[in-house]
Amino acid sequence: MPAQPAWFHRLEEILEELRVLENPYLDRHAIQKLFRVQERRARQLMAGLPGIRVGNAVAVSRSALLSRLEETANGAAVQWEVNRRARVVEELDRTRRHLAARRVRIPSAPDTHERLLQDLSSDIKLKPGALQIEFFGAEDLAAKLFELSQAMANDWSAFSKAVEG
Repeated sequence: MPAQPAWFHRLEEILEELRVLENPYLDRHAIQKLFRVQERRARQLMAGLPGIRVGNAVAVSRSALLSRLEETANGAAVQWEVNRRARVVEELDRTRRHLAARRVRIPSAPDTHERLLQDLSSDIKLKPGALQIEFFGAEDLAAKLFELSQAMANDWSAFSKAVEG
């Protein structure tokens, strides 16, 4: 699908502004300001609309522009672009959150990957129905949880017995 106009996501805002305007005609400068576009795009938006000549300039009918935009707002292309933009924003937010988490370095001993339940540090206490971990900060807690997860993965049967009794 070809690129959609950058103002599609602001279409409702543009329509609201047009509805409250009292002037029946809009010149190119007003279109540029309303749509936040450059001269060429403003001229393209004005093309084919009824208007009047004001000196050397042309002004288009506000009501005709409003009608065209209302038709556009009901079209599938606008809905698709609005939904696409929402998905992109959501994905960017998710990526930013994960990026912050990826920057954290969890300190761990070299043998942590081979750790067994019996080798857990004394700050980790595991018994049926209870887990107790003593830590002194977020990174220390993350390191101890990582140590526990490695012991669970390496010695599941011992872990199962320890938590189930």
